[in-house]
Amino acid sequence: MDTLKRFFQEEGVKKVLALILLVILLLSVRGLLNLFLLTFIFSYLLNSVQKFLYRTLSNIMPIREKVITVGMYIIIVFSIVFGLATYINRSAKELMGISHKLITFNIDKYTDQLNPRVESFLKGLNIEAYTKDTLTSIFYAIPHVSEVSIQVVMAFLLSFLLLLGKKEIKHFCSKLETSNVSFLYSYYKYLGINFANTFGKMLQIQILISFINAVLSTITLAILGFQQVIGLGFMMFLFGLIPVVGAIISFIPLAIIGFTLGGVPKVFAVVVMILFLHAMESYVLNPRLMAHETKLPIFLAFLTLIISEYFLGIWGMLLGIPLLMFLLDLFHIQTHEE
Repeated sequence: MDTLKRFFQEEGVKKVLALILLVILLLSVRGLLNLFLLTFIFSYLLNSVQKFLYRTLSNIMPIREKVITVGMYIIIVFSIVFGLATYINRSAKELMGISHKLITFNIDKYTDQLNPRVESFLKGLNIEAYTKDTLTSIFYAIPHVSEVSIQVVMAFLLSFLLLLGKKEIKHFCSKLETSNVSFLYSYYKYLGINFANTFGKMLQIQILISFINAVLSTITLAILGFQQVIGLGFMMFLFGLIPVVGAIISFIPLAIIGFTLGGVPKVFAVVVMILFLHAMESYVLNPRLMAHETKLPIFLAFLTLIISEYFLGIWGMLLGIPLLMFLLDLFHIQTHEE
């Protein structure tokens, strides 16, 4: 009995048991994964903004953090309402125009502009069928938009309540340090902070890169003579949030629209733009920045993105490296020199 007791008191055994318990807990609530991740994203980003505003304003006048939190969320809500009322109709029309061009695309209209071999190759791809099937799938997915919207609203509300009462939450959690599950609390706290910092840094990097790409893409597309550039820019921003594969996905609709506008030369211009704006971000910059933040080799960071996307889908692109850091911490593997 004493041997068994000493075995379970070993630090390594405790960590393995804590990890198994955490995996079981996550599997039991996997249906709420989207809500939890969205809540974390909103909370992390807005908490960073709140801290910045508090440091800035507290040097000018005395102010409470809760006042900043309430004011910040009020401004965000009004901005969203104003943006929807002002731009939703215009953006919807532009997106519908883009969809119409994709649906009505027919390679036979451009046979006189193409080399016979290129024409034969493109017909073999059956672009029209792929495009229509893709857009049909999107339209069938529209009913699920309401479900996603509810999750976004709930996550936004939960993040507000979390930031508003974070001091009370910290005080409540501190009581666990002296409870019977103190070892679980201490271990999960350490891993949670590590995971949050890694995930948060990656999120900030990806949003920044995606925003810059969207702005540059919008300007370049306007110069190339594209219409509906606002809708295209929004599309580029969304695709840019997907590391590595976003460039490949965004190329397909842009190439089709470019071909309808100016034939092969316009497609070539789109190819040049995609290569210039996205290749560095997708295959060099994004893995390099993640590797820099996590002290991982670039190849390992890139490989982790691919594997995590295979098992976890789009969320895996954001969760893969934090999960890897989680496992490295579990086994005390140093990723940087002391």
